[in-house]
Amino acid sequence: MPTNSPAMKTLLRFGLVADLQYANIDDAYNWNKTKKRYYRSAIDLLGKAMKDWKQNDAKFILQLGDLVDGFCKRTEEPIDCLNRILDIFDQEQWPVLNVVGNHELYNFEKDTLYKSRLFKNQPASNKAYYTLSPYQGLKVCVLNTYEISVLGELEGTASYDVAHSFLAERNPNKDKNDPSGLESVDRRFVRFNGAVSKEQLEWLSKELILATKQKENVIVVGHNPIYLPATDSACLCWNYSEILDILSENSVVCYISGHDHDGGYSVDQSGIHHITMPGAIEHPDSYAVGYLLEDSLVIHGRGDMFEVNCPLRFKL
Repeated sequence: MPTNSPAMKTLLRFGLVADLQYANIDDAYNWNKTKKRYYRSAIDLLGKAMKDWKQNDAKFILQLGDLVDGFCKRTEEPIDCLNRILDIFDQEQWPVLNVVGNHELYNFEKDTLYKSRLFKNQPASNKAYYTLSPYQGLKVCVLNTYEISVLGELEGTASYDVAHSFLAERNPNKDKNDPSGLESVDRRFVRFNGAVSKEQLEWLSKELILATKQKENVIVVGHNPIYLPATDSACLCWNYSEILDILSENSVVCYISGHDHDGGYSVDQSGIHHITMPGAIEHPDSYAVGYLLEDSLVIHGRGDMFEVNCPLRFKL
């Protein structure tokens, strides 16, 4: 059990995992043949992680997106693939905070996904961004970094056209998944990324202002990273800077994401810890247990996941 001093008390524990990308297919290599991907093995990894979380008396789970892989759609009905891995989560009664990833949207239209079992505890009108307050003095804000995206949209609809035009203006390549020729943060303008809407930004700002007034420490999560030193630039959310601006003005302790399978970590100028978890699809023993202490949030990694110690904004 992590402690900063002999008297430090653990107030709350929770689990974290990113990019399981389950599919009922044999393990294989990624698109450029550099790393092995463990598709079917995700079931066993999740079972192992859940046993660990249970032993640690976890109170909720952060599932950071890409729970299922795009290959699901090629081999079976995607809903069967999704339900199979959700059945593993449902063996316990934990609240699971699910995040929209690009691979979910390779399998489902957005409206279908938002109303699916993945977000069963959210109102039907919700667009997969929401909050949880698991302990007095702590709030978790879940973002949907694909609310604006060509993924999960029907061609010819207004929402598809907006995202398609946005991308076409910024990426001249025929293959919009290809960042070739784009430099630095402009490499984020690819099809497998997305953005949060103006409405979602306004919602986030209100939630964080309220949390600051109430002296709540805040964890913000989303599938896409939003801070360049903690990720490859090709994985950044399209409007990452707008999110960063809102976070920097409030009581945010850390921003936790997935998407970049290599993982990453950095602290920005506002003291926010940016944690990009290694993708379990390529790092099959990687997940984490989070510990809320009186003055810090400690993330204890397993496998290739590292350890992070984040000081709280408000002592509990």
